[in-house]
Amino acid sequence: MRGAGEPMALASGENWNSHREGPEGEYDMSASGKRVRADIDMRAFAKSAGSNLTVAAGSIIFNKGDAGACMYIVQSGTIEMMIGDKVIETIGPNEALGFMSMIDGAARSSTARAKEACELSQIDARTFRFMVDEVPNFASFIMGVLARRIRGMGQMM
Repeated sequence: MRGAGEPMALASGENWNSHREGPEGEYDMSASGKRVRADIDMRAFAKSAGSNLTVAAGSIIFNKGDAGACMYIVQSGTIEMMIGDKVIETIGPNEALGFMSMIDGAARSSTARAKEACELSQIDARTFRFMVDEVPNFASFIMGVLARRIRGMGQMM
């Protein structure tokens, strides 16, 4: 175990640009350039908790205005979040999409399109509520995604 102030040991092939430490813990940089908490990887749990699907490049996962009956955790691949024809965000592995509808029951606020072939874990509303209540770090994971997206929107303005 690393003591306070000691540098992080990096695995072979890692560099300081992809693995960082901040006041909230250790982070990795995702394929889309966003910080992802290194200690919160929901992919394995999501894969066992939900159904899994493969989506071809260019496929629409959901459209803006659709009812939101589920959310997704990206296992692999890249998804473009769009409003109209404009890509507002690109997300990759271990990132969540569609969860806002699980929180507030409103329709989808954007369209999700697979930029490349993707594997997704689909989490229904009942499982989402269970994960928020019972899965350590899931609520923190979702709040982290929300915070990154809100900050990203602020930087775009």
